[in-house]
Amino acid sequence: MEKSINYSYLPKIIQNHNRLDALLALRGFACLMVVIIHCAPPRNALIYQHYDFSWLIFSHGAVAVWIFFCLSGYLMGKAFYTERYLSDVTGVINFWRNRAIRILPLYYFAVLILSIFVYPDVLKFENWGYLLRVCTFTYNPYIASQPIAFNDVFWSLSTEVQFYILVPFIYNLSKSLVVKQKHVIVTAILIILVVFCIKTLSWLSFSHQINHQMGYAFKYWYTPIFNNLDVFLCGFLVNTLIKYQKPKSHNIESRFNYRLLWNQKYVAIILMILLYLFTANHLYHQELWELTNRPGGWRTITTIFIFQPLTAIITSFFIFKFELDNYHIYSKNEKLSFASVLKNPLRLLEVFGNLSYGVYIWHMPILGKIYSIFTSNTPIEAFYHRLVATLFISVILATVTYYLVELPATKWKIYHSSSN
Repeated sequence: MEKSINYSYLPKIIQNHNRLDALLALRGFACLMVVIIHCAPPRNALIYQHYDFSWLIFSHGAVAVWIFFCLSGYLMGKAFYTERYLSDVTGVINFWRNRAIRILPLYYFAVLILSIFVYPDVLKFENWGYLLRVCTFTYNPYIASQPIAFNDVFWSLSTEVQFYILVPFIYNLSKSLVVKQKHVIVTAILIILVVFCIKTLSWLSFSHQINHQMGYAFKYWYTPIFNNLDVFLCGFLVNTLIKYQKPKSHNIESRFNYRLLWNQKYVAIILMILLYLFTANHLYHQELWELTNRPGGWRTITTIFIFQPLTAIITSFFIFKFELDNYHIYSKNEKLSFASVLKNPLRLLEVFGNLSYGVYIWHMPILGKIYSIFTSNTPIEAFYHRLVATLFISVILATVTYYLVELPATKWKIYHSSSN
């Protein structure tokens, strides 16, 4: 195994389960939210008794990305808090190396394929600087001066990779500052307030452009790493919150606490559903731009200042409740297979979660190619056709690249780690 990995933290208790990986399912749900909104659901399409229910299919793409970021913050922090990686030089290098092995193969494979078959203009000499930004994770698709458009969703991967660079430093800082459970909430509040001030400064500097030009809102407010740190770090701090929870003993009181925990898990699920409904309704009625009798631009005051920290808090609560029960116990879940799905059909949700990285990368170029094919006099029919076709092709392509690119990279990482 890697020299920096220390498994002494694992208790002797080993339990085998065939339970749903709730975080993987949430990741798949967030990916689905992104695909739905990119397929451009129509307005005034679902009318019942003179009430417009069309907002139900207007999933908020920004909220979905923040869910990704919060999950990433938690999982990257967990890698250090569980001592999978130590915070010394060797451990940090191994962490960055394994992150690169996870992200880069599919990312650069997609860049190659898309550059050849979808965005060939990027290969022209005058556009090499733009291609360099794509390849170095400094990509922002909303800069007006850019000569061509590449895959829009790549911006979030750039932000993710920038966060990975900061993770070891954040971990070492948190070890010295957050030493008690009560410090976690205080630290989270301070982080939200600091990022709030950063976002306020951005808004004051570019308020006119942000409210009237979509590109400015994305470039200066939505995509920068420092404007998203509250989401990443709230997920990251869940590790500290769980760390100071005492492992439960197996007695009558612990069984009562177990039932209570499951009730709280249901609350976490309900809160996540309410977050979807609330933000979808707001997107439909308040944030849509370039509509009749509505000024152009993005109504980002509510989204950035309220929905962003709200998403961080609700997602962190979801993670906390679903991870608390097994964080202190080495719990080996049964490998996802047809047999495991037969015993627990809910695990079907994990399939899409496993493919979500590929679906997220491929769906926009696919949608761009098929969008004009699916037209209809009934807008909702065209939307459903686009959605089904995009999901179907994306899942197939994601499955191919999962076995062709992602899985071999994972096996190589395991082999390389075991040989050290």
